[in-house]
Amino acid sequence: MTMFENVTRALARQLNPRGDLTPLDSLIDFKRFHPFCLVLRKRKSTLFWGARYVRTDYTLLDVLEPGSSPSDPTDAGSFGFKNMLDARVEGEVDVPKTVKVTGTAGLSRNSTLEVQTLSVAPKALETLQGERKLVADHPFLKEMRDRGENLYVVMEVVETVQEVTLERAGKAEGCFSLPFFAPLGLQGSVNHKEAVTIPKGCVLAFRVRQLMVKGKDEWDIPHICNDNMQTFPPGEKPGEEKFIFIQASDVGDVHEGFKTLKEEVQRETQEVDKLSRMGQSSLLSSLSKLLGKKKELQDLELELEGALDKGHEVALEALPKDVLLSKEAMGAILYFLGALTELSEAQQKLLVKSMEKKILPVQLKLVESTMEQNFLQDKESVFPLQPELLSPLGEEELTLTEALVGLSGLEVQRSGPQYTWDPDTLPRLCALYASLSLLQLLTKAS
Repeated sequence: MTMFENVTRALARQLNPRGDLTPLDSLIDFKRFHPFCLVLRKRKSTLFWGARYVRTDYTLLDVLEPGSSPSDPTDAGSFGFKNMLDARVEGEVDVPKTVKVTGTAGLSRNSTLEVQTLSVAPKALETLQGERKLVADHPFLKEMRDRGENLYVVMEVVETVQEVTLERAGKAEGCFSLPFFAPLGLQGSVNHKEAVTIPKGCVLAFRVRQLMVKGKDEWDIPHICNDNMQTFPPGEKPGEEKFIFIQASDVGDVHEGFKTLKEEVQRETQEVDKLSRMGQSSLLSSLSKLLGKKKELQDLELELEGALDKGHEVALEALPKDVLLSKEAMGAILYFLGALTELSEAQQKLLVKSMEKKILPVQLKLVESTMEQNFLQDKESVFPLQPELLSPLGEEELTLTEALVGLSGLEVQRSGPQYTWDPDTLPRLCALYASLSLLQLLTKAS
């Protein structure tokens, strides 16, 4: 995870711990996430570990008929933060028996991040809607309509007030010191210094609302949306049916609890389970080669996204044994790729090691049991751990498991035994739960 991602995710947790404020992942894209920008939601996004959005080259104003410009977004307040990188997003394993998740060591104490929030005023939006209609034949809108995409409008942003350079110096991410981690490239510590300069007016996080097209040129941006709503009226295109299954997961705006997440993950694993034995083996082989390589995982995600856009099937590997994936299977794989890419590269490598040692079922049960008891717990607390959850693990497997869950924010202590629950880490634990569920299914079938 880059320094910029560390900063934006920590900021989003500080300002809106369990809300809909989305951190920006890429510094280079910040100009495409200003108020009124149009963005696309990633396939199979989920509220459990955060919906993800991708930029477009258009704003809402670009697809409206010419007319008066709306008033500038209003300033909803300024905030100052020190040491924004100290956010429990890195970890290290201390030999021989303990795991400790820590913040970034050596962060410059002079690193102060001053931000302000800007939002589109309701009156300005109402005036714009009354004065300017959509350009019905706009090429971008036509393309999005044909592809069955949903469009979202950036309505609120958190941006920097002044240019700031954030620095950190210390150990590299994922400095594992146990000997058996050496083949994973996770052994030893590296002294280094990193810095990122964030320009003035850089968007760090944002909120969106869905654009709704009514008829030929009418539009609306409702306050309340759900995942069944579509930007473009259904039934207008003969081929639109093929896009129905790629809508975002059916998760409401409010989580009912762990049961809702479990049902969502089960729906997606059932689609993967429909693959032939050869298909599941091919998927497992592909993922095993890509885990720990975030860019390659993202490239696979883009390949599947592109295949869905064009409406054709794809193969996972250029091997004779490969089978083609149906659109439904690609949708499910995209869901799990979203979960895997939420994990750090160190965690992904630990998952590979866990598969080799055949301890995924134990790890899944540990995460599942913990989340069942604490999913709606909104305060950091220490809880007793059922000894039988760890008893099947040997020394090496236990330390590996502690590292895997520790990097998601679940700190397990053998003495007791007990664990520390931190509600801010819930999204990362949700992603880990989904990742473990998929890999257990695939390894069981292989």
